[in-house]
Amino acid sequence: MGAFTFVCRSEGDEWSAKQLSGGIEASASSTFDLQRRLVQAAFASDSSGPVQSSFSLVTPSSAVFQVSGKTSRSFI
Repeated sequence: MGAFTFVCRSEGDEWSAKQLSGGIEASASSTFDLQRRLVQAAFASDSSGPVQSSFSLVTPSSAVFQVSGKTSRSFI
């Protein structure tokens, strides 16, 4: 799975997100639901194993959300 980056904004009681370079968009009433929908949308467009994600607030009404394929690490 590739990396997906979303710009998220809150207006009133609704959070919305747009993919930085691509066509995925979503909205929800909470950041939890927004993240869940974005992970589902990213996985649907490029499903190849487990994912990891990161949600970072920039201001109280904006955030950056990233989803990417989870890399496995092996230890010897």
